[in-house]
Amino acid sequence: MAIAENIGSHRFSIQTGKGVASATSQYGMYIAGGSQVGATGTDAPFEESTGLRMRSDRYVSERHAEGSPEFYVTPNTLAPLLYGALGAQVTTGTEDPWSHSITPAASRPWLTWWRNTADLYHEVSSDTKVNTLTLSGESGAPLHVALDVHGLRPQYQDTAEVTAAIASAGRLIFYDGDGTLSLEGEAFADIRAFTLTISNNGELIPGDSLLPIDVSEGELTITLTITKLALTADYRNRLYFGSDTPANDADAVAQIMELGGTPSVDFKFLRSSTPERSAAFSMPRVIMEPFDVTTGTGSTPLTEELSLIALQPDAGDAITAVVLNETETL
Repeated sequence: MAIAENIGSHRFSIQTGKGVASATSQYGMYIAGGSQVGATGTDAPFEESTGLRMRSDRYVSERHAEGSPEFYVTPNTLAPLLYGALGAQVTTGTEDPWSHSITPAASRPWLTWWRNTADLYHEVSSDTKVNTLTLSGESGAPLHVALDVHGLRPQYQDTAEVTAAIASAGRLIFYDGDGTLSLEGEAFADIRAFTLTISNNGELIPGDSLLPIDVSEGELTITLTITKLALTADYRNRLYFGSDTPANDADAVAQIMELGGTPSVDFKFLRSSTPERSAAFSMPRVIMEPFDVTTGTGSTPLTEELSLIALQPDAGDAITAVVLNETETL
């Protein structure tokens, strides 16, 4: 009998350190897209002469854990995933809701992932790290979080790990951020879509064994892309000609456009107020990349896609995420 492809789940836990695989899961999610974290690797041919034009043998080059799963966003699961991508967190509060403030650190925590695919494939991957986290949303749709995870040790399991309950309550919807996305202190209600990408640019480090020996901490890059209605030419004018309202015949300027405001960017998604379930983000220092606005042949509204890059501020953190949920300890 054929097995339906929509049976499966992911669970994960935060390890206490490298080489200390978690025994049971803390968080569980259903899959909304992408690929599950599990065993993968590469094979290669023996490159040698043969009696014909074909290779005669191959060998196993390496094995590791990898996956790019996507999930709908709940405050309970978003907090540990952001912690996995950024590396530092502080929890405050005395009762529900607990506030988790998540910021960049010099290194990221190690995670253990459990895979269940169609109740057929069961694997656990320990000593993994979140390389990239992408949080996105668009008008009329739930928020998505997509991960790029890689790690050192995939293992077979006889049965599925089921300790953690699947998180489904309080999923964040794009309209939970109604009127809260602010650039330079000005709120915009005409945001059509956004994508926040946190990339650590890490790499698996090979050694003298079949499995990698470590995951590098690469350059941290944080970008925010916003699609909004093009109602004024202010941003494009300032970007290329140095002012929201440049003089006639103004020449292009050689300057990076850094947004003002304290912070430059902030936005919040509020699912419920009592008890609060929310996720808020602030970026104190960002620059805007060059962009264009193009016309089309239809009758849809004109939009502009703004791409912002976070820079390290003189003091404080390049991004702060504050998630309020019912979990006291990540």
